[in-house]
Amino acid sequence: MDQKQTLQTSWEGLHGHKGLKSWAPPYLAAESDQCNRADQGNKTLANEYLDELDVLEEKMKIIADLIKKSKCLVAYTGAGISKSSGIPDYATKAANSIVQAPKIKSSLDAQPTYSHFILTALEKAGYLKYWVQQNHDGLPQKAGFPQEKMNEIHGGWFDPSNPVVPMSGNLRGDLFDEMCKMEKKADMCLCLGTSLSSINADRMASTPANKSLKKKAIGTIIINLQQTCLDEECTIRVWSKLDDAFQILFKELQLEKFTDFVPPSWPAGDLFEIPYDKEGKLSDKVKTTFNLEVGAKIRICTDGAKNEGATGSISRVRPDNNWTVELNENERICRRVLGRWWIDAALRGAVKQLPFVNIDAVETQIINLIEEDQPTTKTTSPSTTTKSKRGRKKKNKGKI
Repeated sequence: MDQKQTLQTSWEGLHGHKGLKSWAPPYLAAESDQCNRADQGNKTLANEYLDELDVLEEKMKIIADLIKKSKCLVAYTGAGISKSSGIPDYATKAANSIVQAPKIKSSLDAQPTYSHFILTALEKAGYLKYWVQQNHDGLPQKAGFPQEKMNEIHGGWFDPSNPVVPMSGNLRGDLFDEMCKMEKKADMCLCLGTSLSSINADRMASTPANKSLKKKAIGTIIINLQQTCLDEECTIRVWSKLDDAFQILFKELQLEKFTDFVPPSWPAGDLFEIPYDKEGKLSDKVKTTFNLEVGAKIRICTDGAKNEGATGSISRVRPDNNWTVELNENERICRRVLGRWWIDAALRGAVKQLPFVNIDAVETQIINLIEEDQPTTKTTSPSTTTKSKRGRKKKNKGKI
């Protein structure tokens, strides 16, 4: 039997700064002479490495214990988490890559991977607080991850107000601000399937890692087949296919009761009474009827959206029960998709802002019943007397 070729670097680069020097180094599983993301200036070769099974199991047990200790765990994911669903990535260059992707007709039809379901189970179990993903695919939401805890920082295929951001483009202001807020709060990051090519959003992984070196955070866990620039700074470095690593985590954290690995059922129909005003903002004073019937006229209402103010209509209900909308954006007709999970979030009043509203939306008062023994004197809350700053747009702060 040929001797395995192992990765030669520092032990921190092999296993993370909390790893054990006694662990065997990862071995070369697929070789490539190409850089993984030369288009982003990343000259790291796209070689793929794997931990020995006993080392992988030990690492995942440690990670499970760290997850239990974390107060604010976030996930930061790249294209690697979705490749096994059939969505191609950019970083894989090895001809004999160990991750094989099924062929699908359209990336919009892709289904969640095992890893998407496990991350969703981590949220349901109370461990995972927030998820920033570089991808646009909606697979976390398809697995049941709540929209209000998801940040599609580079754009989302199932959010008409969040067009895909080109590499030379600006990040949407509200999503950037929310990402920066969670960057500061996070004490632990699961960094999964990303080459970490020094893009803006990589702060979600680098900041907890740097804090951990100062003993101010648990740090960053990297699970990826290829080397990254953050390997020596991370807490534990895992070399594995994501689904294989998460099968071990599933058992260690006893997540059986938090997932059945079946996509959830979303609200049926196309007319929904929701607690949002005619500008699509969450309200405890008024409600509107969200009309998603084919032909209904709509307007993008998200402040700071690249296509803010674009108008159009509901075009059709897709075979997957999501909606296709047609929008006039800069005198060009664009087709975008609204994921049905947005209705679940709206009915729960879980998101602050809808992607779009009906042009003819009508507000009706929300009637709050007052108990007989309570005074009926009408009071004005500070929020109703403060002058609105809605018209003032936030300046976009982030480049990719």
